[in-house]
Amino acid sequence: MTALAFDDSFTARSQVHAISIPAKTFTGDFWFTHRDADRLWFALGDVAGKGLPAAIVMAMIQEELEHRITSCATAGCDPATTMHRLDEFLKPLLPSNRFATAVIGWLDGDGSLTIVNAGHCAPMIVRADGRIEEIDSTGPVVGIVPNSRWTSTTITLDPADLLVLYSDGVIESPSPAGCDFGTEGIVRALPVSSCPRTVAAAIVDAATRHAGAVAQYDDLTVMVIGQ
Repeated sequence: MTALAFDDSFTARSQVHAISIPAKTFTGDFWFTHRDADRLWFALGDVAGKGLPAAIVMAMIQEELEHRITSCATAGCDPATTMHRLDEFLKPLLPSNRFATAVIGWLDGDGSLTIVNAGHCAPMIVRADGRIEEIDSTGPVVGIVPNSRWTSTTITLDPADLLVLYSDGVIESPSPAGCDFGTEGIVRALPVSSCPRTVAAAIVDAATRHAGAVAQYDDLTVMVIGQ
């Protein structure tokens, strides 16, 4: 399928690049960015399931994210509050077997990163010296768990550090022998570069080559943010 790419200069120091490749005509992956003064808001997630039902939920989430993040950016909300509001919006609308995973956060111009993870694949902090740090879930998935609560994590990104977000279609991409690409595949694919465009392209290319002739069965999305 055709890859959808997004590239945006955030500040003189920060950039973001995203690549999304739907497995079929419809996609369940969603992502969004919003700039407010010297702060970059971002979100990436995945709706459980495939095909048109997942795409319909994705479209609702995408529209609500744009509204909620823009509103929260103006009000100075914590990303955990944004996640809670997204959850409240979705619960009355989703069937009992439908939910979403998501990451929402912001990056300030000074390198302060605040992020909340609702059951999504662990984002990676790639330090300039090669160290990798992962941000595990800080709350449940969105849209299904009663009385859900999330907490935000705050980390500092130094110059040349990167934040790597991805959907499960990346790490679950199977080889012809049936081996998943995995987070190890992402780490192996990381080039010696602090350019988000270069890093995102390298990860997607490596996952695609890993799959070889195996037909893509899940949506694949990567977003890389550089400080």
